[in-house]
Amino acid sequence: MIDDLLKLKKISQPEYDLYILFQTNELGRKTLDRMMQDTFMDEPSDKEFGGVGFAFYDGRRSVFRDIHRTILKVQYLIKELQNDTGQPEPDKPKRKRK
Repeated sequence: MIDDLLKLKKISQPEYDLYILFQTNELGRKTLDRMMQDTFMDEPSDKEFGGVGFAFYDGRRSVFRDIHRTILKVQYLIKELQNDTGQPEPDKPKRKRK
């Protein structure tokens, strides 16, 4: 599905790469979760929280916000494409009619 989005130019190569890296396997998901947890829970000391320190911490967090937004965008487009093609969503098999 993700390959189709790239071919249709609905996502860029960097978006494709981020999604493949962090969402298509358990290790990638765990790594991203751990990195985000470490970054957002990191508390700078008072002396580090001047202008430069703030910019450093905010910059790190901004990178993870962008990664998260990219993953959400790709997930949305995958669901949209699945609806267009009539394919079941992952983890949700089609219901059999009685």
